[in-house]
Amino acid sequence: MSALLFDFDGVIVHSEPLHYVAIRDTFAAHGMHFTEDTYYQRYVAYADRDLFPIIATDLQLTLTPDHLHTMLEEKWHRFAGLVRTQGVETFTATLDLIREAHARKVTIALVTAAMRRDVDLILGSLNVLTSFTTIVSAMDVPKSKPDPAPYALACARLKLSPDQCVALEDTPGGIASARGAGCHVIGVCHTLPAHRLQQATRVIASSKELTVDAMLTLASG
Repeated sequence: MSALLFDFDGVIVHSEPLHYVAIRDTFAAHGMHFTEDTYYQRYVAYADRDLFPIIATDLQLTLTPDHLHTMLEEKWHRFAGLVRTQGVETFTATLDLIREAHARKVTIALVTAAMRRDVDLILGSLNVLTSFTTIVSAMDVPKSKPDPAPYALACARLKLSPDQCVALEDTPGGIASARGAGCHVIGVCHTLPAHRLQQATRVIASSKELTVDAMLTLASG
């Protein structure tokens, strides 16, 4: 038995631009600023609760627990507002893989650094939320990606060895998380160029290049 593990942002939906705007505007509202280049070079793939203190430290500032909570809530409302007003671009080929795998009763899981409310908001509207055997989100683990904990927890919940699982990831942090847990990883260039994803087992330009059977072959072999 094998399982397919899907990242969320950058793999199923192209939501990173919305996250960037929401995070940028939240920090700007508190007098803190960083560039889009810095975001994609350094900050992409972290859970917000882990990322916000890192950004503050880079800016030589410290967030109190109350300040952090306030900013996380502000970011969520900004992000949810953008989703509702602008919508979120999807990677149709990934959604097709998920639907086919579910129809074939292949075990699939979602492993994301996003908050569960982000996942419910978006995947609920796409009617694929119930396709996943389990969903591991940011608050399910003490440390999110790039720590191995999210993928280790997903494998434990599925009662599978990590080498029976293949993950689809779009960032170095996500790849490090999956590889650190012992999973096979396909790096997909939806967000970053191929040279940033070389730690993956295999790198592809788009999820359009994948089939369920190809993923299962990698997981079993």
